[in-house]
Amino acid sequence: MPQQTGYRWQAYGALIEALSWLHYVVVSPLGQSDEGGAEWLGKRRRPVLPESTAARRIWVHAVSAGEAKVAELLRQQLLALDPTLSVVLSATTYSGYARIERAAGTESAFIMPLDTLGEQSRLFEHLQPDLLVLVESEYWPAQFAAAEAAGVPVVVVNATLSARSFSRHRRFPAIARHTLLKAKRIYPQDEQTLVRYRDLGVRDTRLELGGNLKLAPLGNVPPPDRSRPTITFGNIHADELDTLTPAILELRTRRPARRIVLVPRYPGRIPPAELHRRFGADLAIVESLAATEAALVWLDSMGTLADAYARSEIGIVCGTFSPIGGHDLSEPLQLGAASLYGPHVERQRALDQSLKAMQGAIQVGSAADLPAAILSLLDDPAARDAMVTRYRQLSDTAAIRLRQIAGDLLALAQ
Repeated sequence: MPQQTGYRWQAYGALIEALSWLHYVVVSPLGQSDEGGAEWLGKRRRPVLPESTAARRIWVHAVSAGEAKVAELLRQQLLALDPTLSVVLSATTYSGYARIERAAGTESAFIMPLDTLGEQSRLFEHLQPDLLVLVESEYWPAQFAAAEAAGVPVVVVNATLSARSFSRHRRFPAIARHTLLKAKRIYPQDEQTLVRYRDLGVRDTRLELGGNLKLAPLGNVPPPDRSRPTITFGNIHADELDTLTPAILELRTRRPARRIVLVPRYPGRIPPAELHRRFGADLAIVESLAATEAALVWLDSMGTLADAYARSEIGIVCGTFSPIGGHDLSEPLQLGAASLYGPHVERQRALDQSLKAMQGAIQVGSAADLPAAILSLLDDPAARDAMVTRYRQLSDTAAIRLRQIAGDLLALAQ
């Protein structure tokens, strides 16, 4: 490596270290972020990595829980096509790692180190992947440089590129030159995204429309159990509670027989005293639905949302009632529940448009509109069933595309 280039990477690495410390140790705690903290920074600096292997290996990286679902889907398909394959998953955030760890186990899941050239080079040397697959749109220069030095092709699946990100890449073209323009292949979610990548300089031979892989069904979902009428609010963020609490209390008053399950995005972060102040002393704070018969439940354990949705008639996708940008809007539908969500879907725009186009979900303008929308669906089981049926038709199409892309990845990993 030329000395000048080495100095540049050292400066970049020092900047990444400083910004990471500022984000995790200072800014995140001040903003009560659920994804920060010095402990998580320590884990990113000293991740426990999968063992080396002589088998062909594909490494799939997802940032957070939404992207981790696609990583999980790809892992299932890749191993179905070639059981001798090693497929390891990584994630950047606490919620993303929790999901990939459940999907792949600690032996095949790890926390992504910081994007310094030294850390990324050591990572490639240890993992020795035959292919790196990135989910959606996180592009880091050191990771791409280390992949290029190791001779490992990079593929982007379920690729997104918002108007804001597109403009940023246009203003700073060097970032695109050192990252996404080096990708072997990119599978955008929709035609508009494909055009944006093309306008940034990605050759047509490296672009292929992939569709939204989040719509594909998981192969290990729990069987539905709707023996008790239930409504689930999933992925609740702390800063949504002020707007959601009145709607939840109104539903309790108007449909007292319905069980209401509240699942936080990050369990254990809100003190029980605060939850009881909001919802009353009869709120049951538990780690499993099997632990209580209460009508109002705070399910304070990671990995419980799928079971809650599978028991529900309606799932309300939170992270959409404050400027967070939303989570997987289709998750209730995958588990047989109707899907409702709020106005903030900036991170889920393509999925929002797909669901609206096939009338598979309902978006409300605010939390104040939730009670009327929920009550209307509760009184119309045929409408709920039709939403789930339409979604499954779309999901079947996505599953076919997922298998095709998994086959492409296997060919690229030769």
